[in-house]
Amino acid sequence: MTERIRSLLDAAVEDTRPRVVDPVSAVLRRGRASRRHRLAGAGASGVVAVALLATGGLVVANRGGGETTGANPSASASAPPTLPSEPNSRQTVAATVTDEEVRANGLILTVPDGWRVVSGQRVTDCEVAPRSVLVNVVWMRNERCHGRADIIRLHSWFPPHYGLSEKPSSKVFSEGVSELVLPGGQPAWLSDNDILNFERFQRSASFNLAVPWAGTLLEIQVPLKDLDFVLGSIRSEPVVPGRLVLPETPPRVTVGQRGRDRIDSTDAAAIAQVLERLRGLDQVVQTDELPCASAQPLTPGRKLAAKDMATVTLHYPSGFAQAVVAISSTDECAFATSSMGGRVRLPAGFLAEIRALLTDGEG
Repeated sequence: MTERIRSLLDAAVEDTRPRVVDPVSAVLRRGRASRRHRLAGAGASGVVAVALLATGGLVVANRGGGETTGANPSASASAPPTLPSEPNSRQTVAATVTDEEVRANGLILTVPDGWRVVSGQRVTDCEVAPRSVLVNVVWMRNERCHGRADIIRLHSWFPPHYGLSEKPSSKVFSEGVSELVLPGGQPAWLSDNDILNFERFQRSASFNLAVPWAGTLLEIQVPLKDLDFVLGSIRSEPVVPGRLVLPETPPRVTVGQRGRDRIDSTDAAAIAQVLERLRGLDQVVQTDELPCASAQPLTPGRKLAAKDMATVTLHYPSGFAQAVVAISSTDECAFATSSMGGRVRLPAGFLAEIRALLTDGEG
């Protein structure tokens, strides 16, 4: 009788025991499963965006809560893409597109809330809604709809170049380069003209942000009130600081510096000396350092690492740029950055030395 009562009591207690040992984990798993179910359509649209990007089809993906595909925030920075040696040999940026992020060669753009991504072959101003991120889009201007202010456009970056039959005269205007360090440690470049425009912006901002190591140019047109927020959505994959990465044996080097004559040299011995000097620089600039930061910030949340940098462009035989090295134009807090990767500090008089080496070898 006693055993019978005990078995009945055990059966009654069994119904009150938790069926899952860790109910919190089970609830979280059910929540994730529910979220995956709700976002299946959004995730699919991101995958379709990538597929159609490769074929040139037009894709529109609204910024929602879709899961990022193929994204690993902890991954190291990608190797920089090789710049083309001939015209039109690279038309598009190799980008991964979802409704939350655009990733291109280590560059990461988090799509701002309320914005959408458009990727495709050809659109006009009239077809692009405000708050659009355009990826590899051929943008046809239309005066009837011109002047949209909420646009971020990503496409290939090409530095200035001169063919061998287009050798510039000695009196050539050169814009300086200003450097902004992105979260993650990689640089972005702005021209002197764009920097001057920052001082003139009133209601909206319009400028180009070159990301050379990713082979990408961002054209940005946003209301002034959103400028700092939009810049904050651009970052790089984490990068380990290092010495300058340079091509092996460029046959031609040009030097552009604001207010100075352009230098154009094909002298192999002089170029070899310049490369030796650049490769010998070993004082690496750390990720969070802004060597020449001015007291006046570019925006409330962004300071420049340097202004008015000179450019040493290393060319293919065709005249197209293979790499660009930005070099501080003054000896104070001087450093150099390569478009192929690496940032290093410079000894006093370094730019003057480079100019002197190449001047005697001008072709």
